[in-house]
Amino acid sequence: SNYQKECQQTMPITLNVSGPREVLTEEKATATVAAWKEELLAHRAAEPSASILCDKIILTDKSYTSGAAKIVSTFLTSTDDFQPSIASGISIAILSDTIASRMEEEGLEVLTTISNAFKESKLVEVDLSDNAMGTKGIDACSTVLGGDANVTANLAKLSLCNNGLSESTMHEVADLLTKGGDNCIAKNLTQIHFYNNMSGPKGCEAFESIMEKCTENKLTDIRFSSTRARAGGSTHITTALKSLAESGNLEHVTRLDLADNTFSDESVNTDLATALKSCSKLTYINLRDCCIANEGMKRVCNALKVSGAKLTHLDVSGNDLTASGARSVAKLVASLNSTIVEFSAEENEMTSRGVKKIVDVINSQTLEKIVMNQNEFGDIAGRAILDMVSENRVPNLTRIELNEGSFTEDVVGELVECFGDKLPEMDDNDEDTEHDADLDDEEEESEDEDDAPETADRDVDDLAGALSQVQV
Repeated sequence: SNYQKECQQTMPITLNVSGPREVLTEEKATATVAAWKEELLAHRAAEPSASILCDKIILTDKSYTSGAAKIVSTFLTSTDDFQPSIASGISIAILSDTIASRMEEEGLEVLTTISNAFKESKLVEVDLSDNAMGTKGIDACSTVLGGDANVTANLAKLSLCNNGLSESTMHEVADLLTKGGDNCIAKNLTQIHFYNNMSGPKGCEAFESIMEKCTENKLTDIRFSSTRARAGGSTHITTALKSLAESGNLEHVTRLDLADNTFSDESVNTDLATALKSCSKLTYINLRDCCIANEGMKRVCNALKVSGAKLTHLDVSGNDLTASGARSVAKLVASLNSTIVEFSAEENEMTSRGVKKIVDVINSQTLEKIVMNQNEFGDIAGRAILDMVSENRVPNLTRIELNEGSFTEDVVGELVECFGDKLPEMDDNDEDTEHDADLDDEEEESEDEDDAPETADRDVDDLAGALSQVQV
């Protein structure tokens, strides 16, 4: 339609700092803004009716000198060539990795200068990741973090990853995001990312206080991983998620990354499972290195099945899972054959029997990547994997990782021949270990008994699926 054509024609442009990762000197900054000016003038000439020329800026992967930051800021806020200023139209500010190798004083000056360039903006997304922040850094960036309510009234997406946030800094961030009662920033958030910070257990309390204010059912993307939470802190994460679920505020979440937390306690993984039951729109979940173990994983997998979430990405690596835990994962994977794209369960103790349980239920047109390294498996698992391919159950697989097992030379040869470039080198395969020799028959019998209901479940699922296709 004409309306769609008009919309496409007047799309604002994105300003980017091109070239390799480097120090941006005043000279380079001057050249950068000259190129931007040319780009913007060309866009204005082509689209004289455009009210906003630029709505997104990416300043990432450069280390700005103080002088360079001032040149960029002055250009964005100036009304000499563009009225209103370019900054006033920007709603997305990607400000990650802008002060690498700067001394503290200059780094803080750069953060303040860049942040203050957006005083007239109405920001919807801010990414400040990969900047060493501390409390002084948060203060320096306060314009884009809630210090100026006019700038952040509509803020929906915030990323603070790899910032070295301490527990006190995390509390300061929480204060900025939760102040203002019903008008606080947290209420409007759709995406919140904290990753690779050192905020510890107390930082999890701050995260919980942010989550408590996300009451408008807008959240779609939550990342709180690798923050040194430990067991004490992880309780706050699952309590927050359970509370959000119970108030109907997780219904739109599509991505959940909780890697490297500690969900070993029964009460904690039970709360996590309760939360997951209401995440019906979830497509991506990362639970790597969460110490969930077999019983906890059974709860989590059941909850994900109950949710009906059509997962494309599932990572349960590094959770101390044995063959028993693999059985729970297999039941979940079997229900995801029509959607799963990437599946990882490496660094567990699932043995050949556990790996075989999972591989035997895979029959997917969508699955592209399987990661099963380091799982105490041998030829029994290898043969099951070869069968999966010969039966054409993964026609679109592009990568499979099977390192640190104990395949015999023959099976290694067959796997390499079968997968070719799709299989990275298995340089840590140890054919002398013979993992499969340790599998005891008693365990197999008790597990086989346990598997009987699973087959029945599958029959019921198939019947239900068939009935759902019947048109009355």
